[in-house]
This record gives sequence, C-alpha cells and structure tokens, in this order.
Amino acid sequence: MAATYHVRSCSLPARLHSTGLNRIQQLLNMLPTDDKSSLSFLSELYESVSHLFNDSPASLLLPNHSSYTHLLDLSLVHLDLCSKLRDITCHIKDCLRDLRYAFRRRRHGEDSTIQCHVKAFIRSRRSIHKDLAKLLLLLKQTEHSSSESTHPLITLLRQVCSQTCLTFRTVLLSLSSPVPKPMPSKWALVTKLMVKNVTNTNSQAQRNEFQMMDEELQSLSMAKEIKKERIKSLITTLDNVDVAVEELESSLETLYRRMIQARVYILNTLSMHV
Repeated sequence: MAATYHVRSCSLPARLHSTGLNRIQQLLNMLPTDDKSSLSFLSELYESVSHLFNDSPASLLLPNHSSYTHLLDLSLVHLDLCSKLRDITCHIKDCLRDLRYAFRRRRHGEDSTIQCHVKAFIRSRRSIHKDLAKLLLLLKQTEHSSSESTHPLITLLRQVCSQTCLTFRTVLLSLSSPVPKPMPSKWALVTKLMVKNVTNTNSQAQRNEFQMMDEELQSLSMAKEIKKERIKSLITTLDNVDVAVEELESSLETLYRRMIQARVYILNTLSMHV
C-alpha cells in the first residue's frame, strides 16, 4: 500500500530561493506512488540537498554553525540505520540463496531434510526480525528529536530528516513480517489462523513478498508430506523475494552514497567559515 507522508513546505526568504531549494520543496510535497519508490524518492531528495550546498553561496546557507550540529548528529544515526539495513538485506539474500539451492537439489523422499533447511531459515528470519525491531526502536527515538533553530533553511532540512525517518520506517515494516513459532502438527489449523490474524493486523494492508514467503514456509515446516507442486510454488515465491531483496539492496546502496555526499557538502560549507 502506498505510504502517506504529510510534510509542510516552509516559506524561505527570496534571497535563498534557487533551483536546489525549489526542488527540495517540490519533493517534500510529493507523495511516493508506492512503498518501493520511497527509497528512490529519498535518494533524489538528498541529491537535491547536495546540489543546494554545492551550488549556492556559503554565506546564504549558514544561519550559524550550532544550528547544524543537531542535524549532522541525526544524519550519522540515519547513515548507521541505512548501513545496518544493507547488512540485513545481504543476510536475507544469503539465507535465500541457501534455501533455494536446497529446494532445487531436493530428491524424492528427502522431505525431512528439506524441512530442516526450512526451519533453519525460519530461525534466521526470527533473528532478523529482532534486529529490525531494534532499528525501529532507534528510529522512533530520532523521530522525537528536534533542534531549536527556527531558521527557514534549518526547518527545511529538518523536514528532510523527517522524511528520512518515515521512509526507513516503511522499509523496516515491510521486512518485519512476523514469523510465528512452530507448534505441534495437531495445532496446524490454529497456527494457520494465527498467521492470518497477524497478517491482517500488520501495519501494511497488502501482503508483500516477505509475508507470503513466511506464511508458506511456516506451513511447509509442519507438513507431513511435501508435494512436488508445492516445492515449485515455493521456489517461485523465493525467486520473487530474491528480486525484491536485490532491488532493495541496490536502492539502499544508492541512498547511502547520496546521504554521505549531502553530509560532505554541508561539512565543507561549514569548514569555510571556521
């Protein structure tokens, strides 16, 4: 489902109006068409910040040095979050590769071996889910922080930080599909109902690739018999997740570079007035 963002534009003095400023304001008032486009949207936003600080006279960009301290500290937290998200996507990709390989080399009568691989993958997903929960907690702490400056440019950059928090939250939640703990096979129906309930109460109204994968694997881990058609269906699901992870990893890599670039331009501007 498309994420909803509510970011107000600020009124900047005429002398600060430039192509870079106008572009940032325009982007802050745009809504990503879907969750997958939110990272690309954010990358473009940081690229516009870089252009602003690279192309504008430094004297017009510096209300005072202390006004940037909080924003620079916050940018380090966001860079750390982005880096850890990249690490998580790499870990997911490695686990997916091992599981897909196990499925493709499966032989008749090796259902127990397949289920061992599936259960190992589910355990890794639970571990990843804990890491994502920690990042969500860290992100929540940054959402309530703010600087005291009321300078229009600082206000604009704070809005960029707010957009960053919203986007990271969207990505973290998309990866945070709850993985129910396994139960005895006689409780299979109860488990199925629990999974359905968790999915329905998830913050995202639509089931994404990760939710579909987790549900199918949880069901497979408790199955008494694994049919060939079911394996084929799961391989297709895993392939779809792999594509989604590849796209996410690429988007995070691009975003990370542009966040660093924007931070460097701001620091360079500050260094000219030391």
